[in-house]
Amino acid sequence: MAARLLLLLVFVCVLQTLQLSVEGTVLCEEGFCTKFRQDTRCATPAVECSINNATHSGMLLPSATICNCCEYCLPLFNAGQPCSLGGPGDGITVGRCGHGLTCHNETRTCVRMTTKCHDDQDDFDARHARGETGVLERRPECDVRGDYATYDCVPSQTCFCQSEEGERLFGEVLFTGKNQEMPCGCSRMIQKVEKYIASGLSYPVVGLRCTSDGNFNPVQCIDRVCYCVDTITGEVVGTDTINLDEQRPSELPCYIEELDLFPIRNDTEPPYNYTSPCYDSIKEKEELIEQSIKDGFNVDFFTSFNAVTCMPDGTFGRTTINANGSKICIDKRGDRIGDFEARPNTPEFNNMDCKCAKTSSLMSASTERPRCCSNGNFRPVQCRRGLCRCVDSDGRQVGAEARDVTALHCYTDDWRNC
Repeated sequence: MAARLLLLLVFVCVLQTLQLSVEGTVLCEEGFCTKFRQDTRCATPAVECSINNATHSGMLLPSATICNCCEYCLPLFNAGQPCSLGGPGDGITVGRCGHGLTCHNETRTCVRMTTKCHDDQDDFDARHARGETGVLERRPECDVRGDYATYDCVPSQTCFCQSEEGERLFGEVLFTGKNQEMPCGCSRMIQKVEKYIASGLSYPVVGLRCTSDGNFNPVQCIDRVCYCVDTITGEVVGTDTINLDEQRPSELPCYIEELDLFPIRNDTEPPYNYTSPCYDSIKEKEELIEQSIKDGFNVDFFTSFNAVTCMPDGTFGRTTINANGSKICIDKRGDRIGDFEARPNTPEFNNMDCKCAKTSSLMSASTERPRCCSNGNFRPVQCRRGLCRCVDSDGRQVGAEARDVTALHCYTDDWRNC
C-alpha cells in the first residue's frame, strides 16, 4: 500500500506544477525594470504579437533579459513559410511554426503535423465534400499539437471528455451549444495514471478526485491530509490543509457541498474520511486480500476487481455483476438502471459498456433520448424526427442520415433489437 501511495504521489508531483512560495532575498525588487529599461535599450519586439490575425500571430514570452524586463514576441509561422529546425550551427531561431504545424525536415517550411486527429479531419472534409456527412456529425477538433481536443459532443445529447488519442474518458454533461467548454484536466490525468502506473499494480489506484465534468475536485487528499487545488489545472491553491484524523473536509475554504456526493453526517465523530461507498469497497477488498496473504490462505478467489469499478469522482462504474453472474447497468449510487442486462459467456456480456444507459439517464428530462441495446450500449441505428442515422459506440453519428433505414450502412434485418 505504501509503495502504491508513493508511486501515485511521485506521478502527481511530476505532472503538476505546484505553486510554492520561497522565502529569501528578492532579486527583482520593485522599480528595477523601470531603471533597467532607462539604462538599457530593449529590442523592439516582433510585430506579430501586436497584430495576431489570420496571417500574422505570435506568442508573448518572458524575455532573455535580467528579470525579464523587456518585451519579447515569438512569431508563429504559417504553413509554407520558411522555418528552422534548430541545432548546433543553425543560429538563433527567431520564430517557430504555428499551432498544428511542424518544420519539414527537407523543405525547411512549415507543414501540417501528421496526426490521427488531423487524418480524421481530412477524412471528414473529404466525405463532407461528397455530401456523405450527417447533420449531427461534427468535424473532429484538434489542439495545437495535433492531438484531439479535450472533449467531444453529440449535438442534442451530451458532451464527454476524451484523451489525446480520441478515446472517450470519464466526464459527461448535457449538450448546451457552441460555447460549451470542458477542460477535462482531471479526467486526462486519471487516464495517464491508469496507463502508466495502475496497469502494473495488483489493486486499482484510488488517488485524484474529479468532478462529473472531468475537472479537478477542489478538495484533494493524500493519505489523511487534504488540501485545495485549482479545478482546471489541479495546481495547489493556498496553504490551507486539514488532517482527517481531527478535522472535517468542510473546514477547507475550497470545500463545496454540492461536489461532496457522500458528505459526513453531523453526528459523526473523528477520525473523518473523505471517501465514497465505492472507494470503501475497494479498500475493504484490498484489506481482505492482504490479511489472507498474511494468514497463508489461497486468495485467488478474492483477487478479481472486475465486479468493483469506481469512477474518478468516487461513484460506482457503469456496470457491475449481480448475484446471477450477469452484468447490469448501474448509476453513480450503485442502483440498477432499467432492465439492461447481459448473461455471462455472450458477446453482449463481453462488450457491455452501458454508455447509452448512462447518457439516457442523464437526459431523463429530454423527450429525444437515445435508443439503447438490451445491454445498455448504443444501438447502431438511431432515429430522430423522421430521419435515421448510424452511430458509433459513443453515440456519435457516422455518415449521412436517411429516411429509409435500409439505406444506412449499419442497417441489419434485426436493427431494432441488439
